[in-house]
Amino acid sequence: MTLLQSFWVRACARLAAGVSLAVLAACGSPPSRFYTLASGGGSATADRTASPAVLIDMRPVTVPSALARSQLVVHVNATQVKVLEDDRWASPLPDEIRTALLATATRQSGALDVHGLARTDGVPLYRVSVQVQRFETWPGSHVLIDAVWSIQPSNAQETMTCHSIASQPVSAGYDAIADGHRQALQRIATEIGRGIREFARRSQPHGSPQAVSRPPSCPVVAYDEARAGATRSP
Repeated sequence: MTLLQSFWVRACARLAAGVSLAVLAACGSPPSRFYTLASGGGSATADRTASPAVLIDMRPVTVPSALARSQLVVHVNATQVKVLEDDRWASPLPDEIRTALLATATRQSGALDVHGLARTDGVPLYRVSVQVQRFETWPGSHVLIDAVWSIQPSNAQETMTCHSIASQPVSAGYDAIADGHRQALQRIATEIGRGIREFARRSQPHGSPQAVSRPPSCPVVAYDEARAGATRSP
């Protein structure tokens, strides 16, 4: 065997070994798991009227930059978090939160979300903004969502601005984490839905001018298993 032939034999052997290791590593990698915050209600919207009495425009939800990703981020202790590469949200977290909030808020208020669509004349429209300040995940303990949200009628200057905190105990496992966050979001969305309903009630023709001169107070929903509240911003 010539020197050149010997070189190519060794090179091919190294290449084959490298490919084999890459294949083995790929086969040994655990598959990614995907979770969603959307409720699996299925036919929840089947009975919605084609001409809703109220429209809402829910803006894109904002979250802390460290959480604006698809990977789950869990707390290890008070100062350390872990980013889970193999456990991810089905879509970026802000989109998951918005979808979950909309599902409950529209059901609570009987409204239809028209974000990005043309407005229907003669139908009250309320703009909803949500800023998530904390979205904490403590595996085997609890989850907590701290959010500031606002509702503003499109034809008025007054704005209802509220602060909601929802905490839910969770068992071990990432399925339990996703379900805990889903329940916490449902509670916050219930408060948003009640706020929209109260705005709509106060804007009815039979209401007095004084009734709509100020925005309604923030709704407060009591829960047995979670710490939740809404307080009017000063």
